[in-house]
Amino acid sequence: MTASTEKATPEGSATRPFGLFEWTVARRYISATKKGSGVSLISIIAFIGIALAVTVLIVVMSVMEGFRAKLLDQLLGVNGHIYVQATQDAELTNYAGLSEDLRQIAGVESAIPIVQDYVYLTAGGQTAAIAYGIEPEDLRSIELIAGEDHLIEGSLETFGEGRNGGNEIVMGRRLAANLGVGIGSPVTVITAGGAETPMGTSPIRDKTYYVGAIYSIGMSEYDSGFIYMPLQQAQLFFRRGEAVDKIEVRVDAPQDIRPYQERILAQLSDTLYAYNWQNLHQSYFNALQTERALMRIILSLILAVAVLNIITGLVMLVKDKMSDIAVMRTLGATRGSVMRIFFLSGMMIGFLGTLTGLVLGVLISLNVGPIEMALSDWFGFRLFPSEVYLFDQMPARVQFAEVISVVSFALVMSFLSTLYPAWRAASLDPVEALRYE
Repeated sequence: MTASTEKATPEGSATRPFGLFEWTVARRYISATKKGSGVSLISIIAFIGIALAVTVLIVVMSVMEGFRAKLLDQLLGVNGHIYVQATQDAELTNYAGLSEDLRQIAGVESAIPIVQDYVYLTAGGQTAAIAYGIEPEDLRSIELIAGEDHLIEGSLETFGEGRNGGNEIVMGRRLAANLGVGIGSPVTVITAGGAETPMGTSPIRDKTYYVGAIYSIGMSEYDSGFIYMPLQQAQLFFRRGEAVDKIEVRVDAPQDIRPYQERILAQLSDTLYAYNWQNLHQSYFNALQTERALMRIILSLILAVAVLNIITGLVMLVKDKMSDIAVMRTLGATRGSVMRIFFLSGMMIGFLGTLTGLVLGVLISLNVGPIEMALSDWFGFRLFPSEVYLFDQMPARVQFAEVISVVSFALVMSFLSTLYPAWRAASLDPVEALRYE
C-alpha cells in the first residue's frame, strides 16, 4: 500500500461508514495513475458510455413525446373533435338549426358545417388536394389558420363576401409554392362529375378561383394538401344542394371526448350518427406509443450495456489493488469498509456519467429544433425533411417524469453493477493476496 493511502486511514470519524477515508481511497482508485492507467481508461470509457446513453435516451424520448404532442395539437386544432354525419340514405340538410342546437350543449365550443371533396388544382403547377367548404366566420375562428402567427399572406376579411370574395380560396404555404401562385393568382379547381350536356355527362367539372389568403400551420400535410372555399360555393361546385357532408364539433376538453359524444348522440335523430377524433386517429397514436415503448426498451438496453462497463472496470481495479486491500485489512480495515470503497468507486462513475447525460440530454432536448437546423445548414441538406417527418422543425417536449425514470434506471443499474466487484474485494483473503508480493 502506498504512503498516501496509509495517511488516509486516521482514527475516529474518518473511519466511520462512508467517511472521509473511504471516499478518499475510492476517489484515488478511479483517478489516473501510472500503475492503474488501464483501469482509469476503462473508468473513463464507462463514464462516457453512461453519459452518452442517458443523453440519447432523454433526447429520443423527448423528441417522440414532442412529436406526439404536436401532432395531437395540430390535429385537434385544425379538425373537429366530434363529427356528425347523415346515414348513407339520408342527407344533412338541417345543418344550420342542428349546429345551433349543438352549440348549446355544455362544453361545446363550436359546431361547423363542412362540405368536403377531392379536387385537382392547376396553375403554374398542378397537384391534388382536399377542398373544404366552410362558412367565413367559422374559418376565421380556427386559430391555426386565421391566427396572426399562421396567416402569412393575404386576409380573410373578404373571404366569402361579395362577388370577388365568393370566388376566393385559402391554401397552405407549401401548396401555394407547389402551384407557383400568390395572393390574387387564379387557380383552376377540377373535380369529378361534370354537368349534363347534349353529348352526355362531362367527366369533370372545373372553375377558376383566386387565392385570397395563404396560411402556414407548420405541418406539411395541412400546408400542402388542403384548400378552403366558402360553404355556398362548395355546395354549388360539388352539387350538394342544400346539404353538407358533416358538422365538425369542437369541445373544451377533447382528450376526454366520450362524455361529449354521448351528449351529442342524445340530440341526434335516427338518420344521423356521431364519431370522434379518437375513432379516426387512435390506431395511429397507438402505433406511436408502441414505437416509443420499443425505442425506450432498446435504448435502456444500450444504457444497461454501458453501465456494465463499471463491472469490468471495478473487477480490474480489484485485481490491480489486491496488495492495497490486503494491507488495509491487515491494518484493521473491515470487510464492510473495503466493500464500501469499491462501491463508492463504481457509484462515482455511474453518478457522474448520469449527471452529465442528464444535463446534456435536457439542454439538447430544449434546443433540438435550432440544433437540427444548424446541422442541416452545415451539411447542406435537411436532416429531417418535413415531407417525411411532417413538421417544419423537429419538436421536443421534456417530460419531468420521463427524465426521472431515465436517471433512476441509470443509477439503479450503476448500483447493481458495483455489488459483485465490491463483494469480491471484501472477500479477498489478505494472506493469499500478500503471498506473491
